[in-house]
Amino acid sequence: MHDLNGRPYAKLSELKVGDQIELDRGFTCHPPGVVVVKGDDRGLFFDCAGDRDPPYGLFDERHYLDGQADDGEHLIGVYLVG
Repeated sequence: MHDLNGRPYAKLSELKVGDQIELDRGFTCHPPGVVVVKGDDRGLFFDCAGDRDPPYGLFDERHYLDGQADDGEHLIGVYLVG
């Protein structure tokens, strides 16, 4: 699965802690750009921007990646870096 420009979305099954992913403009908790994948007992996530980048200041949480996988695999708006 890919975006409207043909760029493939990252696959949940292929990500691991420490990978770098790029976020598109569709996230309300983080500006577009590269973040590092982290993990805990609930799954893989990235840290939301918190109060560092207004207007993203309403969030200071974790964004779990499985919530982006409508089909259980492809992470909408998330791209693997490298």
